[in-house]
Amino acid sequence: MTGFKTTVAIAAFALASIASATGCAADNCHRALFPCPSPSAVSVASAFCATITASGTTATNYPTRATNACGTTANRYISACQCGPTCSYSSSTSTTSATSTVSTPPACEATPTNGNLLYGDFECGISPWTSQVFEPFKNVYGVSVQAPGFTNANSFQTKFLGTSNCGTTCTYARLTSPIFLVTPGVKYKYTFATWFDGISRGFVGTKINERTGRTVDAVDYPVSKWRFHQVPFQANATENQVSVFLEWLNVESKLDSVSFAPLSSYCGNTPPVGLLPDGEFECGMGAWTQQKPDPGATAGVVNVTADALYANSFPMGDFAWRAVSPFTPNPANQELHVSARIISGSMPVTPGKKYLIYFTSFFSNRDVGFVGLMINNSPIYTRNPNDAGQGTPTVFAPNHIIWTATAGLTSASVKIEAVMFGAGTMAIDSVMFVELNDTVV
Repeated sequence: MTGFKTTVAIAAFALASIASATGCAADNCHRALFPCPSPSAVSVASAFCATITASGTTATNYPTRATNACGTTANRYISACQCGPTCSYSSSTSTTSATSTVSTPPACEATPTNGNLLYGDFECGISPWTSQVFEPFKNVYGVSVQAPGFTNANSFQTKFLGTSNCGTTCTYARLTSPIFLVTPGVKYKYTFATWFDGISRGFVGTKINERTGRTVDAVDYPVSKWRFHQVPFQANATENQVSVFLEWLNVESKLDSVSFAPLSSYCGNTPPVGLLPDGEFECGMGAWTQQKPDPGATAGVVNVTADALYANSFPMGDFAWRAVSPFTPNPANQELHVSARIISGSMPVTPGKKYLIYFTSFFSNRDVGFVGLMINNSPIYTRNPNDAGQGTPTVFAPNHIIWTATAGLTSASVKIEAVMFGAGTMAIDSVMFVELNDTVV
């Protein structure tokens, strides 16, 4: 009987072809090559393993998700292939000739398949990250993986007992990512979510290759609520690999949903984080539709790094969407004072699920008007340049909205409107739409 070859059978066949390799090393490369458990990834890895020989033949089909951890040296792959898949499979599917046991993978892949991007969701524990807890605590509870998570069940958590001998000047704990590859000169975005257990004067600090990144101060965020953060990073001319680490100083918190991706990967229909394509505008309007009711206004995607107006405004990348009114608009030329708007494509949603809508906003002055956000044409949020959350109008400040899909709703579209009352400029960047854990508040 010709029979149906299961994922596991394919893996066994592939591993037999490299039996003469020099032993198994269940390291970061192995975890990236055989994520736990992903039948489709195992199938791809097993087919690849069949092309690698013990003599070190260089393959041309390295699985994309594994190259950050393994590089392009055959010996690393040969060793990982010797280990083979180590995850169990429970559910079953069948064909006319045989039955295969496979399962839907949980959200615990150390490196997802969309471009080999670093992703720390901690659904399968802390590995391949490494954690450290530093003295001088008398009774250290340490670090662990606990519920709830930001997007899935679990998150990384720090918790400490006792009193530090150095007060508020010590690093209490550190979490370090594995080393992964970057391209010199390319711009990236590093994202993560935090939850602070209590009011504290401490903070969570981030570093990328020892370069200080974003500092998240506990006093700036509400207690017992998840908040999303993003940090820009550009690899310098000689930088081809990166390690990220976070440090906790005088604070306990949860951490989740860590990603690191080139800004260009947010172009198209499969962004590294969330459901909304082209939210960074690095490839132009992309899937967005623009409307401009006011003929006196101008609107579109522009290079904000080439305009002095945006100096020190901290955009995430090179491009953003903007609307400009050179003079006080005539309301007769607007639609309820809307001078311009952008509308996303339709995204699938699940009734009862919670979603994060995140974007950054810029205003050239405090009298220009405000930005309105709608989901499926229902208004849910406004950002005024005088709002405390905006801070200084002339920076790209974060907006963080949690929305729940109502009963019977299966799709959503984001609409952002420039509601202009005076002369000036509004700009929008880094729009994201992310499904959250049901317990997120």
